[in-house]
This record gives sequence, structure tokens and C-alpha cells, in this order.
Amino acid sequence: MDKTPSIRQQRKQINYNLVLDTAIKLFNERGYEQTTMGDISSETGISNGSLYHMFGSKDEILKQIYNRNINISLGLTSHMEEKAADPYQYLYKFMIDTQELWRKAGPMLLLNKYRWVTSRTMMGCSPIQREELLAFISYAQKIGTISSKSDPAETVEFIFTLQRGILYGWTSRDDFDMEKYSKIFWPPVIRGIIKGTLIIDGAEELEDESRLAEPAAAI
Repeated sequence: MDKTPSIRQQRKQINYNLVLDTAIKLFNERGYEQTTMGDISSETGISNGSLYHMFGSKDEILKQIYNRNINISLGLTSHMEEKAADPYQYLYKFMIDTQELWRKAGPMLLLNKYRWVTSRTMMGCSPIQREELLAFISYAQKIGTISSKSDPAETVEFIFTLQRGILYGWTSRDDFDMEKYSKIFWPPVIRGIIKGTLIIDGAEELEDESRLAEPAAAI
């Protein structure tokens, strides 16, 4: 069976990407609130009727920008056995690629997060990438190429928290070189997690806190 997309399907995909790329440009230039569906229609040359048929609303366009540009697979779990055998280079590339996704549309999406947030995104902006990273770290720990000293779920949370810090520096400081600081911060963090010299384990933290809460022994 011929699975080649029809001309109509190809045109639909072209228009879909045209609308999203144009919306990103206008949202960045004018702001989300100041941009109308009519503006997007005029810029793209797609009629208002066709535009509303494709997306239904401006909020839907924003959600689709998120789904296309941010919450996508980066392939970390593709051929996972091969990649997990030498995890450092793939974890490093994963973090750099994740940050690159935010360069084009990230600031505008973050400003409007409440418009596209769902129960799946409450714990992080990129659930697909978080799930990929958790699966990869868990598998690498199982085969022994990443230290098992750290809890995998806590490690994922730590990594994405550090990533948010880098992205915050990039969005809030004109002199912040995201590429430079990524090259400084990620290598020791990833090596520490792999070797077990950096231990991320919330259970240990809770245990320490409970010890501190215990009453002192009577003298």
C-alpha cells in the first residue's frame, strides 16, 4: 500500500507549519495578547475561515506550538541498549538539544504557560522528554553503566531543575551565554551522576531530616 502523503496532505502540513511559524514570529514581536487571528491570517495569506477550521482559536495555535516545538521526542530511548552502553555523550547531547528547543519559542511559551498547561505538564514543561530521560537512566542503572546510588526519578527532577536555571539565566540576562554555561555545567553534573559521586536521593534527605527532628537523648 502506497503510504506517500497526498498533495492535499502535503499542502495541509505546509499550511500547518506556516501558521505556527508565523504565530511564533508575531507573538514574539507583538506579544500574544496583541496578536489576533486576523493578523496571522494576513501574514500567512490563509483565509480567516480556513485558519479557524485548522485551529479553532489562538489558544489552540499556542498549544500546537508547544506540541511541535517543545514536547517532542529527542530519541534518547531509540536504540537505547546501544546508547546506554556509553551514556555520557547521549545524556550531554540530550540536555543541549532540549535547551535548543527553547531558543525559538521558549520565552513566549513560558509567558503564556497558563494557556496550555495540562495535568500532564504540571510537573514540567516537557513530559515526553522527562519520560525519555527517566526510562534511559533507569535502564542504564539496571545494566550498570550509570551508578544506582541516585534515585532515577529524583535525578530527572534535579536535571530539569538545573536546566530551568540555565534557561532562566538566558531569558533574564542579556549577557548570559547559554552555550558557554551549558558546556561548563553539564559535563561535571552528568559525570557525577554516572560515576555516583553526585548522589540525588530524596529518601536520604528525608531520613536526615527525621534524625534532626528526633529529641536529644536525656543526659
